[in-house]
Amino acid sequence: MVFWAAVVGVVVVLLAISWRMDRAVRRRGSGVTHSGDISYQVREGRRDAEILGNPYNQDVSWSSWSRRNGRR
Repeated sequence: MVFWAAVVGVVVVLLAISWRMDRAVRRRGSGVTHSGDISYQVREGRRDAEILGNPYNQDVSWSSWSRRNGRR
């Protein structure tokens, strides 16, 4: 019986900590980002790193213009 009380206690503590963290993040005005947005940002970041690292880059496509000007 003591074992299960300890398990429930740990779960309750973890839930309380996660709830407080969520409240703190929401209070700062941040929100949950959709997984599609996260993968998009990762792809764009990698593409920008590859392009900026190449001094002979000739990328003049629409998506290149869009990346340089912060459009999606």
